[in-house]
Amino acid sequence: MVRAEINQRTFCLHLLGMEKESIPTNFEAGDFEGEVAYTDNFTIRRILGQGGIGRVFLAFEKNIGREVAIKELRAERLSSAQEDIRDKIIKRFIREAKISGRLEHPGIVPVYEFGEKEDGTLFYVMKYVQGTTLFQLINECAAKSPEDRFRRRISLLDNLIAVCEAVGYAHSKGIIHRDLKPSNIILGEFGETIILDWGLAKQISEEEHEIFQASQPILSEDEADEVQTRQGALVGTPSYMAPEQINSKFGQVSPASDVFALGVILFMLLTGEKPYRGKPKEIVEAIASGKPMPSPKAYGNFIPPELSAICEKAMAKKKEERFQDAAGFAAELKAYRDGRLVSIYAYSKRELFKRFIARNKIVVTAAVAVILSIIIGSGFAMHFAYDARKAKLRADRALVQVTQISGAATVLSRNSAIKLDNYFHLLVSEMQKATKGLPSTNLAKTAKTRAVLEQLDKSHPEIEALFIATPDGRVVASSSATIGRNEADILGNPRKFHDLGGVSVSNLFKMDDGSHAFFLQVPIFYQSTLRGSLSAYMRMDKILPTAVGFDPLKSEYQVWCMRPDGYIIYDEDKKQVGRFLFTDEMYANFPELLALGEQMKKQPWGIGHYAFTARDGETIIYKIAAWDTFTPTQDINWKLVVTYPYISK
Repeated sequence: MVRAEINQRTFCLHLLGMEKESIPTNFEAGDFEGEVAYTDNFTIRRILGQGGIGRVFLAFEKNIGREVAIKELRAERLSSAQEDIRDKIIKRFIREAKISGRLEHPGIVPVYEFGEKEDGTLFYVMKYVQGTTLFQLINECAAKSPEDRFRRRISLLDNLIAVCEAVGYAHSKGIIHRDLKPSNIILGEFGETIILDWGLAKQISEEEHEIFQASQPILSEDEADEVQTRQGALVGTPSYMAPEQINSKFGQVSPASDVFALGVILFMLLTGEKPYRGKPKEIVEAIASGKPMPSPKAYGNFIPPELSAICEKAMAKKKEERFQDAAGFAAELKAYRDGRLVSIYAYSKRELFKRFIARNKIVVTAAVAVILSIIIGSGFAMHFAYDARKAKLRADRALVQVTQISGAATVLSRNSAIKLDNYFHLLVSEMQKATKGLPSTNLAKTAKTRAVLEQLDKSHPEIEALFIATPDGRVVASSSATIGRNEADILGNPRKFHDLGGVSVSNLFKMDDGSHAFFLQVPIFYQSTLRGSLSAYMRMDKILPTAVGFDPLKSEYQVWCMRPDGYIIYDEDKKQVGRFLFTDEMYANFPELLALGEQMKKQPWGIGHYAFTARDGETIIYKIAAWDTFTPTQDINWKLVVTYPYISK
């Protein structure tokens, strides 16, 4: 089974709050092919899973056009339950939907809708989440040494911080989750960190007896996907339950109870293990005992002492000694991540000194240099002064150089844009004039038609070919001996034709040889009747040298062109042509380039800069970029960009 299938199954298991083994392989009801109507707005695509009293569907919401998950109570099972049990199940289902729906946070699965079908079945609709559980990722952090395994696990610290912030939000709304664990945390495909299964959530003001609980015995945890357990007043999963969830002598359940579970998850990130292993009864007894929780420090000196201190505080047996909510826990984790002092950890003088050195390397190095210069004498100081003067002169020269490059790039982009404007306007004028010399009755390959095409072809050798087509896109004459397959496809397909009522430019398309081309089309009229079009098949890599008067490939400057929407129509690197600057994944790692593109989209001309990593993966290249606008036709604006590298390090 592939990972995606496992994750979909995991998602529905958590929504239903079930054991893995409780989902039957063959559903006794609901086997179907294709989509089945559910309500006026939803169709069911398949069953993700079902338990004793509920099931989860993968559905499609027609109004919005998106996939969603629908959780419903199984009416046929409810009807066989005792009336008091049925009422409690319904109340709990409604309560779960309302609590989840009130928690509007990126880290919590949103509830879109709550409703009732015509047959009385209750359901609610939520976001469909795909990803991998934190539990799976922790278990996959395999390496040869404990230190290497720790380094892999600690990379998940940002995800834990995101969980703490989401739980902190729930606490601010008066909601306690009560069943936080790695298998209830999904890491999505696009960086999401989402908490699932709010079925055991409790309002702080809510009394325990108001919450319906099943009467199942405590079950052992499944190592691949932990099993949720409930027994009497015990609500949660043994390894992550705070002492007060086990025995009321420790106090009432509160936001600090969720902090305990988050502390256990941090313990797992640090050590790769849970604080206690064994049978559920043994784990519960150990947590409720008077002995302190195990410390991560016992697992190796490679574990940062600050994180050990944060973990120990979060897992304190006395809830008064823990962080009082998840937001406080998150604040300490972020302080560690950002390199700031962790307030709950008592740093030694040696540790403080080491941190000061690490955070102030430049200042310390400069101070040492100054002290050495004083000790060595004025001669050494003069040497530093001389070096400083040389550095200033180099900086001044670099500034002059960058200014010169910027000016030259601006002039080149402006002049080239003007030349491109002139080129296209002249070409359009010549093509319009040529249409006047075409025969009035038959546009096919007559001597008159051939003469017109040959004259244009001779005047513009940079054009690949010229075509005459009827209004429905049928090619009737061409300056080339044969029409290439792609050319015939494009000209022969009226759906790809632009409005023949005016001069137009087609979209860029890729030819068989890998080059990109477009058509400049001029309408052919006879006595105000549209007869067809005269089209010039053109490639920007051949037009540019002719239009601007130099070959970009032989210039010290680099040239590229793009549409206002970021679509690249010319680049010296042919692999870039046809990509979208703003949406292609390959550009996502170059924020300065994206910012420059946005600036070009807003301004008809200007100058800016951007940086990127060279193909060796190490060298960073900084570029000056000047751009200007040229207009092949009145309604089309393209940007010509001239760049020059000014620093490479």
